[in-house]
Amino acid sequence: MALKNENILPLVGYCREGQKKMVQNNGRYIVADIVESVLCYEYLPKGSLAKTLFVPKKIDWETRFKIIKGVCKGLLFLHSIPIVHMDLKPENILLDNYMRPKIADFGLSRLFGQKQTQMNTQTVIGSYGYIAPEYLYRGEISTMSDIYSLGVLIMETSTGEKNILKQNEPSAREFIKNVRENWTEERIASKYPSLAAVCLNQIKACINIGLECVEIDRRKRPSIEKILDTLNRLPQIDSNNVLSLQPQRINFPIGPKRLTSSSLYLINNRDDRIAFRLETKFPRRCLTKLPLCGVVPPKCTYILTMLMREQKKSPPSNSDDGLILQSSIAHHEDLDSVDPASVAMFLDSIGDEVKEAKVPVACEPLAETISNDQIIDGPNYREVLSVDVHPTEPWILTSNKRGHVCIWNYQTQAEVNSTEVTREPAYSAKFIEREGWFVVGSGDGCIYVYDYNMMEDVEMIEEAHDSHRIMCLAVNPTHSFLLSASDDHNIKLWDWTNGWQCTRTFEGHDDTVTQVMFNPRHSRSFASASLDHGVKIWNIDSGTCNITWDGHSGGLLSVHYHPRYFQQSLICGSSDGAAKIWDLETDSCVDTLQGHEKGISALCWHPELRALVTGSLDGTVRILSWMCHSNTYRLENVIGLNLGAVNALGYLKGLTRIVVGCDQGMALMEINVI
Repeated sequence: MALKNENILPLVGYCREGQKKMVQNNGRYIVADIVESVLCYEYLPKGSLAKTLFVPKKIDWETRFKIIKGVCKGLLFLHSIPIVHMDLKPENILLDNYMRPKIADFGLSRLFGQKQTQMNTQTVIGSYGYIAPEYLYRGEISTMSDIYSLGVLIMETSTGEKNILKQNEPSAREFIKNVRENWTEERIASKYPSLAAVCLNQIKACINIGLECVEIDRRKRPSIEKILDTLNRLPQIDSNNVLSLQPQRINFPIGPKRLTSSSLYLINNRDDRIAFRLETKFPRRCLTKLPLCGVVPPKCTYILTMLMREQKKSPPSNSDDGLILQSSIAHHEDLDSVDPASVAMFLDSIGDEVKEAKVPVACEPLAETISNDQIIDGPNYREVLSVDVHPTEPWILTSNKRGHVCIWNYQTQAEVNSTEVTREPAYSAKFIEREGWFVVGSGDGCIYVYDYNMMEDVEMIEEAHDSHRIMCLAVNPTHSFLLSASDDHNIKLWDWTNGWQCTRTFEGHDDTVTQVMFNPRHSRSFASASLDHGVKIWNIDSGTCNITWDGHSGGLLSVHYHPRYFQQSLICGSSDGAAKIWDLETDSCVDTLQGHEKGISALCWHPELRALVTGSLDGTVRILSWMCHSNTYRLENVIGLNLGAVNALGYLKGLTRIVVGCDQGMALMEINVI
């Protein structure tokens, strides 16, 4: 059972030979191998929550609140399967370097049937003090068993007090009684005199949630969906500067690279939009063109990636060389458009209402600057048109407008190989891992096949689309088929085990076919998007399409399948900056996502974070988390890469990172979804 979620600890199990042992068999002694089973976990340097939570130097409230939300999100994922963990406690919550929680230890977990809500057992096992009473005394197991344990965990995390059991007492009765009677608003205020009122309200709300979770009658306990909704609705920490900043100063590493980058997080905890402008008194030091203007949506984080020229030494500590952030609330009636010129005009017009904050700039040695965000510079990584991530190797395949194809190792941060495939734009490049190839669709209408280990050409399909541009390729996940889509309005199916013969042509679009994608669950079906405003669903065994959807006001630039547990949807990105979600079962549009100023050129579903990533020609990337209990999306982050138009996206398997291909470079970005 593979559990993939940011707040679930992944594990890999395998067997190995252990020691040899002399054993008796049918009256004879023989030498036998002892096979040992081994579980390999992700390394989490901060250890368990129990080691951090109950020490004298306690973690701050903001971090504890993040841990509570992270554990709840992980439990939401488990209950949606549905899996009951059965042993939630601080010892089984592990923390990574960024204090992000991971639920671990599934040794007692139970997997329910799709329609099953309860099971019974005569054997009760688990950790006393966290076991729900109906399970402890009657052997009844349900998702509410986890909610009880979660309640105790939330109260321990909120108060910093450990649930210590009295002798011969298996329940948490005394701990719950102490929290209910003693942790009043007055106690919270006296315990944390330096915290803002918003934080004190968060502590009180979390304690109340914990007390609701430990109700004796399980029917009175809240669902995990309701708990997360309550947490998300709590007022957030305010800031005198309208926007909160992380970090408080921005660092650029001193090193041999010509270009260095660093990210600045603008955090909007309000229910209003915030307009901002970032300026500097020394613009020549920055490669990023300043000033930068934009709008941070409500309850969202805007991540600005700043590029700087090579720094050989750090500026003096008294230097005035910093960034200046201006910000103000921007109501819709005051600011209709969020393009940079309109935002700048708005901030200039409101005078004293603009808040201003200084962001110091530091240059430190490369080894002392830790960042998961990375800008990959160089001629071969500019004007990127496509990216593809190898399924087993730490490689990213890129193609660009100058016909170059490169393989980049994101672990060693070095180029593996590169070659000029064509002098025309290479619009699409894909790995065919099982053959050791990559394929390239070119602006000259040809398909090129290369051995990526030897970097030698294997095959070239000349005039695959009669000199028309090949806009996109798609590799079938299970069969030896390749799809090519072109501005000749056609899609072709190629079989590489049959001498790269074209076995079928799909006709029906009235304009350029911009993207095709095989259905990951039904590999004989695929979707296509076109500038004719339509998306079509096809079967490779038939030349006619099964479904056509025409509900878009602009031409379509991207299409992507979106798995949602037992359901499946299709996401289509349009030139008008909107994305529509189509339900494959009902053939209807169920949601429209808006916010980008220009067309949505790339889409990506991050299965481990259960997050939708949209890339736009306006140069931004948006991260939206899927709220499974309400079938809606919540905007979490906006990333301003400042690398020109976004043309391609991909996710790095097993990591919380994405790769973004842009007009002016390629970026690897960390994305956090709580």
